[in-house]
Amino acid sequence: MVRQADVAAAAAPATTAPSPRDRITTHMNHDHKRELSFYLRHYAGLSRSAATAPWLKDVTLEGMTIAAGGLGGKEYHVAFDPPLTSWADVRPAVVEMARVSRQALGDSDITVEHFAPPQGFDVVVFGAVAFYFVCWLTLGFVLPGTPIWSFLQTGFPGGPRLYRWLVKAIFLPVLGIHLTECYWFHRTRLQKHGIDFGTGLWWTWIGSLFFEGVCGFRRFDSIVAAKKKENENKSH
Repeated sequence: MVRQADVAAAAAPATTAPSPRDRITTHMNHDHKRELSFYLRHYAGLSRSAATAPWLKDVTLEGMTIAAGGLGGKEYHVAFDPPLTSWADVRPAVVEMARVSRQALGDSDITVEHFAPPQGFDVVVFGAVAFYFVCWLTLGFVLPGTPIWSFLQTGFPGGPRLYRWLVKAIFLPVLGIHLTECYWFHRTRLQKHGIDFGTGLWWTWIGSLFFEGVCGFRRFDSIVAAKKKENENKSH
């Protein structure tokens, strides 16, 4: 019985370790999509949108072949300058290329990968702005003879007519301010910290910020500051 087991074990094929090329491509495609996008944008001159969903198809000591837009996308060759002499040189080379790319593109090395919901006073601000838009959406129901009209006659300074005028008058300024805040948040926070336009995480942050404004900026900045401190502690 033992002899049969030994023979079977000897006959089993040895597991082949993945080659350095395979290990690198698997690791980069799994953990470093953002860096691959940096290479396409900085070294291949692609726009941010064109460099989405990058895929490392091959790597040699001369450079990397990266597809933009997924595995079947258009391929670009990003050269190692100078060419490398061993596979051990690949990691420091791609790390340095990522640093150079980030610096040139103005992006941060800190990536935000989660949404933090409003807390405390932020909830009050969110609720107040949301309530205003509910008021604007329901203006058509504020008519003489309705219960809301009667309520505003006694509960709102100036009565229902002033209420209707005020809600209408501030609509465009309020909408303009909040849309501008969303645009600025996208340009200076989300893009910079790895949250791409149109993703679920992007919509969650933008949707929340539309109602809370500066509170969302502060909360996002606190996440970045915490990650920066964590990275600094790891480096010591």
